[in-house]
Amino acid sequence: MPAKLIGNGLRELDLFLTDLIVEAGRVDRHGAAAGHDPGIHPGRRIFSAAEAWRRTAPQLGLAPEGRARLRQMRAAQNRQCFGQLRGEGAEAAMQRDCADYARLAGDVLAAMRSRMG
Repeated sequence: MPAKLIGNGLRELDLFLTDLIVEAGRVDRHGAAAGHDPGIHPGRRIFSAAEAWRRTAPQLGLAPEGRARLRQMRAAQNRQCFGQLRGEGAEAAMQRDCADYARLAGDVLAAMRSRMG
């Protein structure tokens, strides 16, 4: 599979996790009233999971180390989207990135479950 295609797929995972984190923060702030809030406002959209994690992690009780891992993965995505896969471990690194996105999404959902009681 071409590096650009893989990198774009990882970028989509990053955007999905960004939206998940932002929505979790919104639900945490508004509670039952979150359904009346239109959600993500275009002028205030956050475009990276690392930034969403930085803003929302303390509020949700998420580990701050997640942000560092998200920043590493975003840098790798840029290399994979705009460059070539380099080294023997490149495919394994991308698999780890996918698994880490899943793990971090699970952390966000677990934080929401624990806060909702």
